[in-house]
Amino acid sequence: FGSDSRPKSRRVCRLRPVSRMAKLLSAVTATALSVASAYGDPYMFTITGACDYHDRIDGSNFVKQGQTASGAPYYKAMHSETYIYYDPDCMASQDGTPRWIIGVVKPSTTSARDLDGDGFCDYIGRIDSTDTSRPPTSAEWTLHCHGTYRQHYIFLLEGTTTAQATAPTPAPSARTTTQEAATTAPPSATSPKALLLSGACAWKGFMNGQTLELAGYTADGSPFYKGQTTEEYLYYDPDCDGAGTNTEARWVLDDRRPSTTAAVDLDADGTCKYHARAEGQGAGRPPPAAATWRMYCGSAGWTDVQLSLKEVSAQAAGAHAHPKLDMVLSSATRTGGVAAVALAACLAFLA
Repeated sequence: FGSDSRPKSRRVCRLRPVSRMAKLLSAVTATALSVASAYGDPYMFTITGACDYHDRIDGSNFVKQGQTASGAPYYKAMHSETYIYYDPDCMASQDGTPRWIIGVVKPSTTSARDLDGDGFCDYIGRIDSTDTSRPPTSAEWTLHCHGTYRQHYIFLLEGTTTAQATAPTPAPSARTTTQEAATTAPPSATSPKALLLSGACAWKGFMNGQTLELAGYTADGSPFYKGQTTEEYLYYDPDCDGAGTNTEARWVLDDRRPSTTAAVDLDADGTCKYHARAEGQGAGRPPPAAATWRMYCGSAGWTDVQLSLKEVSAQAAGAHAHPKLDMVLSSATRTGGVAAVALAACLAFLA
């Protein structure tokens, strides 16, 4: 991921190719989300917006573990000893400020205050709050970054009954929610329903073979697409940083869902930050089927690649890759809980 508009101290997200087992884990997690959400349980959050000093937690899935003494839920990262929890008084001083905390120590479920038991307010990040029901889904947190505390706007994307990460309603300056209503601009009759992407460089190899499905239309009537199983988007942006100068209109591959009402800077980040872009092709038209794209390729920097966006049928795009897995998961969902679903998925995968 990179920015190519103006020199800024922007973090580069290093995404790796998805392994077979990682894909299985993703499927199991998605199904578990669906089952848990059916019972009204906010099962998991995905965090995004952390500073580069804490990039290990950016994109991490935090799964609910239980409740602390105050009745507030607490969460643990799936692949690290990192927790999100509510602490009424992190120093046990009797007059502390209640806050949600991101920390590396598992919180006590019996202590009324200072839940990590260190006698200090020492953590990755915090946000003051009197709401014990859940951490805020979009808010400005104070994070400890490079030896000092800094303000960062953090999103906690919550799993839903459709097993998709749903962006929260943002502040006026934040990016658009993933549940934003579709624009009323007339759809183009020539917009392909699904596109198969190929030609990405090795650094972005995880994108090769992805199916991008038509998800709606932006304010100028251009179609936009979403990865069939990922939060990756293809859209047309007339002015990617919203500055109105020295920015050509372009097609963009991005991990942020575009606004369907904004006229410019459709991901609302104030800069041109994305996987790749291609100039040309006017508003209201479909993306180029084959073109030279400028893609961020890790140590190679911005590189010209020949991307192909091949139209595929909606039926082919929606076909299940693992029908046996679907059958076993369906049975487990009816008869067991989240653990049963996960076990059934693993058994089906190994069969």
